[in-house]
This record gives sequence, C-alpha cells and structure tokens, in this order.
Amino acid sequence: PGGGGGGGGATSGQSMELLMGLLREFDSEGRYHLLNAVANQLRFPNSHTHYFSCVLLFIFQARQEAEVIREQITRVLIERLIVNKPHPWGLLITFIELIKNPTYDLWRHDFVRSSREIEQLFQSVARFCLPQGGAEGAEPAKDSQ
Repeated sequence: PGGGGGGGGATSGQSMELLMGLLREFDSEGRYHLLNAVANQLRFPNSHTHYFSCVLLFIFQARQEAEVIREQITRVLIERLIVNKPHPWGLLITFIELIKNPTYDLWRHDFVRSSREIEQLFQSVARFCLPQGGAEGAEPAKDSQ
C-alpha cells in the first residue's frame, strides 16, 4: 500500500489474470466469497499481507472493472471494520489507503452516497481508521455534495 496500488509483481502475471477473470465471470455471490477469501489474507505486516492488499487496491482502481466489483470490495472491508476490535493490521492499512489515496477516489462513487445512513457509516469508519488529525482527505468537502 501507499503507492497507488502498484504492487509491481503483485498486479501483473498469470495469477492476477486468473483472479480478474474469476471476478468477471462469477456472479455476485461468487465474487463476494472470492473477495472475502482475499480479505482473509489481510493480517499482520508481512509480504503475504502486502501482496493481497496490493491485489485488492489494484482491482479497485482498474478502469475496466465494473462499479459493482468496487462496491463489493468496499463492502467486504467495511463489514470487517464494523465488528468488534481488534482489527487486523492489513485490513486497517488497506482501508486507510483506499480512503486517503486520491488514486482510488472512494468518495466519488455512488455506492458511498446511496443513502444517508450508508454515507454516515463510511464517514464513521473513516474517522475510526484514521489517526487523530489525519482526517483531511478522508471525507469529502461539504460543498461537493
């Protein structure tokens, strides 16, 4: 994380082609299970966690990917963050990267603003994940609504 989703080898090669192909071919339930399996790998600081974090972030920013896949990635991460602590380090780092890095532009997506309750949930989770004083860029300016 931290480099705009560019994980070098993590985002190229046959394994990534396979993963992207599965995401495109699976129905909604299949994608959800696959993304949950990837999110299960977001644990403590190591190369394994870094690889899967880069994979999720790369898929999120891929231009050819449908909005529904971005929504499902975000859903899988949010579901894990709204449960009781402690949260795995890799999960927090991946979500913080998603909300803070302008490459992903999370706040512009319609699914973030689908209802007032959903928008408040995203803002609440963003405030929780970011250290004190680090909330700039985490929430859209009020005039952009």
